[in-house]
Amino acid sequence: MALLHPFCLTLIACLIVCCVCDGNSIDVNTSSGSVRGQTLHVLNRSIHQFLNIPYAEPPLGPLRFAPPEPLRAPKKDVIDGTVPGNSCIQAPMKNPELIHLAGKLTTSEDCLTLNVWTPMNTVDKESPVDQLKPIMFWIFGGAFSVGSIYRPIYNGSVLATHDVVIVTANYRLGQLGFLYGDREDAPGNVGFYDQLLALKWVRENAEQFGGDRDRITILGESAGSWSVSAHILSPLSKGLFKRAIMQSGSVLMRNERPFMGTVDALAKAKQTARNLQCNPYDYKWLDCLRAIENPELFLEPVSERAAFTVTFPIMGTQFLPITAQKAFKRQEFAQDIELLAGVTTDEGLPLAAGHFPEMRDNFGEQEFGKALAKLNAMTGNSLDVTQLSAHYLNGTETHGNYVRAFGQLYGDWMMTCPTYAFAKGLATSSGDHNSVHFYRFNYETGYTSGKFCGSTAGTRLFTETEYDFSIDVMKIWTDFAKHGKAHDVWPQMVDKSVIRVKDLNPNDMSLILDNPYEMCCVCDGNSIDVNTSSGSVRGQTLHVLNRSIHQFLNIPYAEPPLGPLRFALPEPLRAPKKDVIDGTVPGNSCIQVPMKDPELKHLAGKLTTSEDCLTLNVWTPMSSVDKESPVDQLKPIMFWIYGGAFSVGSIYQPIYNGSVLATHDVVIVTANYRLGQLGFLYGDREDAPGNVGFYDQLLALKWVRENAEQFGGDKDRITIFGESAGSWSVSAHILSPLSKGLFKRAIMQSGAVLMRNERPFMGTVDALAKAKQTARNLQCNPYDYKWLDCLRAVEDPELFLEPVPEGSDFTVTFPVMGTQFLPITAQKAFKRQEFAQDIELLAGVTTDEGLPLAADFPEMRDNFGKQEFDKVLAALNAMTGNSLDVTKLSAHYLNGTETHGNYVRAFGQLYGDYLMTCPTYAFAKGLATSGGDNNSVHFYRFNYETGYTSGKFCGSTVGTVCHGADVPLVFDKSSVIRVKDLNPNDMSLILDNPYESTCDGIWKHYF
Repeated sequence: MALLHPFCLTLIACLIVCCVCDGNSIDVNTSSGSVRGQTLHVLNRSIHQFLNIPYAEPPLGPLRFAPPEPLRAPKKDVIDGTVPGNSCIQAPMKNPELIHLAGKLTTSEDCLTLNVWTPMNTVDKESPVDQLKPIMFWIFGGAFSVGSIYRPIYNGSVLATHDVVIVTANYRLGQLGFLYGDREDAPGNVGFYDQLLALKWVRENAEQFGGDRDRITILGESAGSWSVSAHILSPLSKGLFKRAIMQSGSVLMRNERPFMGTVDALAKAKQTARNLQCNPYDYKWLDCLRAIENPELFLEPVSERAAFTVTFPIMGTQFLPITAQKAFKRQEFAQDIELLAGVTTDEGLPLAAGHFPEMRDNFGEQEFGKALAKLNAMTGNSLDVTQLSAHYLNGTETHGNYVRAFGQLYGDWMMTCPTYAFAKGLATSSGDHNSVHFYRFNYETGYTSGKFCGSTAGTRLFTETEYDFSIDVMKIWTDFAKHGKAHDVWPQMVDKSVIRVKDLNPNDMSLILDNPYEMCCVCDGNSIDVNTSSGSVRGQTLHVLNRSIHQFLNIPYAEPPLGPLRFALPEPLRAPKKDVIDGTVPGNSCIQVPMKDPELKHLAGKLTTSEDCLTLNVWTPMSSVDKESPVDQLKPIMFWIYGGAFSVGSIYQPIYNGSVLATHDVVIVTANYRLGQLGFLYGDREDAPGNVGFYDQLLALKWVRENAEQFGGDKDRITIFGESAGSWSVSAHILSPLSKGLFKRAIMQSGAVLMRNERPFMGTVDALAKAKQTARNLQCNPYDYKWLDCLRAVEDPELFLEPVPEGSDFTVTFPVMGTQFLPITAQKAFKRQEFAQDIELLAGVTTDEGLPLAADFPEMRDNFGKQEFDKVLAALNAMTGNSLDVTKLSAHYLNGTETHGNYVRAFGQLYGDYLMTCPTYAFAKGLATSGGDNNSVHFYRFNYETGYTSGKFCGSTVGTVCHGADVPLVFDKSSVIRVKDLNPNDMSLILDNPYESTCDGIWKHYF
């Protein structure tokens, strides 16, 4: 049994055999002028019919593609409302059954007219105001490419006998109705603006036809239903209607990824310009298109054996600024409306046959697979093909069954699930504000059994049961328009958290179903799709510590920094990805030297490196991406920045998997950033400002704020945190004027920008000299003004890797001070109070920060005594510009040192204090003492040896809590001027400034 949807007005049209024109004419004055209609006798009622009333200026010439303009003045002559007018430009139907339904239409761009049917007594000037009738405003369907109010099927006279005023309005179709020019005079979606202006006309003229402007119900089927949902969402339609009826179709599709965004829409419009010999690069390209005389040249070619093309409205415009999913989350939709929505049992027929002509041939399992692959390609590979095949092919064996199976799949995807999801979203997002009822139409009539539905049976006359059923359906629709209640025994769609659906079938009009769409519309599988500004991302659900966590890997947040973008600021993606982003597998890490040390190699994992590496990962608790989660339950976001001396590191290192941390009810984000010279080369130019690795982090942070709600995160509760170079980065963002307002809290784990007594490791002069030396090394003339272009032309990015000293695993890259990102030192920033105010900081260090960092001095791995200690201290002093008090440092750190191991530990302690402990402590202290009561600062010392810290990585077999020892406990286990001592033997221990003698004493004048 195949059931199509335009049943309400379809059955009405079939009853028009009862209509008799009595020859009486009636004139009504409107804002368009005086309209002459006629009186019909329908089902023993007198109905006034007014056809072809213009509600807008003809959209010709400069008004082509533009929002409609109200009539500048009423028509002087009486408008003849007794004969049909023009339909909007559209391709003629090929299918004989569709031709019969469409009727004979005359098409023209001058088509913006409407029809009105009203009970006879409603235009009686003596009728009391309290007897004004509800108005039902019908929007026809036809894939936004075909359709007309002058089709016989949309005659509203029978429906008007139920004491309502019926209005139908033409709107522009195809490219003439939806072409997007990215300008005020071509905003896209002007077909919707036509509907909007017609709706305003109805409100203005309602009383002239006996209608109540405050009781308007908008209703439509297919693309008309899609339009109704768009008006529910659009801020421009607010307050224009009280109720809505959606018959099969809604704007909510493709897991938040719109079929047509502004970028794709503009590209399509420009291609149309090319096809019609208009230069798309000329600023007058739209004027050229408007000058084309034959409007039928804008019709898109209809594929062989298809009925018509599909035109997709544009998301991200003034009319539809955000997706339905976002609108429901933010509660930015029409509040206090009442909705009746529903679908038919077999939505996919004949839609699938129209879009997939191969279904009309011998259609078996192989053809099913091809059609599904074609549909998957249409959706940007967003479908789980295996799961869909298993669900819809269960028990399918014959040609007819395969046709029905694909029809069911296509109908669920195209109509059933979007309509159901929209209604459910409206019902669950608005509390008690919105009343929502849902139905399933489940009865075969003479109309539905014809060739149009894919059956071989011919059309036939209606039976008595069908006649009575059509009257029942009309009564349900009109009762809803009058009272907002569809039926006495019809519960709300969401009734005590249970989805309830009314079955519309004359055999049992009392049947209520418990969510018949749960299985087909909700795929719980292992994958989950989320729409982002980068495109639709497919992640997967992990089960971690008895929690379900959604993981999304490898999400691009910037254009690949290749060619002219090498050394330059990162650029946001120019357009969302068309295909679904596979967030189930890791992506590229940024260019870096591979690790040599087996322990470090194990920690790094197997990485694939490339310049195309600007991606991020997200882990979020399962409930946080539930479309039904209230806004006040958004989770805090933790944005991790990895360490590695700004030369190595990646979000794809196993140690930085955020799934366990996400079980603590937070959203975790990790982001790649460029390293080494590719990330920090300074060219003293706008297109090579230095520190672009920091700008990468900055853009990723902005991406997170933009997309936070998609992952259930709160953009106003972002904590940035990092370790080593990541902690250094966190401190840089606290200081940078460019990062202001992007985060609320910060965690610094061992490292800070505050070093060398206000003398930076790398200033702009040294940084530019280093960049010019790199140019020389790569055969580029540093004195040529195109020296950076030469470096950008170097094909192998690994040529920018700096040689690693013997015995070391990587070099250290120093960010550049005195740049736009870091204009002044931390010390100056604290003095001037030029840093992030009102943030909360947690900072800390480990007990043995210098291990394994001191291994950068290879001589430490040999027999290391007093002489070697003095040599490496002298080398460190030379690195700092001879700014150290060598005698004082030796006396302090060598006190009681006698053996090789002790000398190693002594220098490790000195180096750790110099490189990590004291900078971190001094930065936290500076923030705490310079911000008054604005900044909350806490400090910890990590002092517990774990299995991770006792290996070769820390340079000792026992008793070492080295640099980075706190990282695996943050990511891999449960989370663990007064300093908290992090040691499970006494978690209550608070230390009274353990760094006073070192950082405030021995290093006081250095930091």
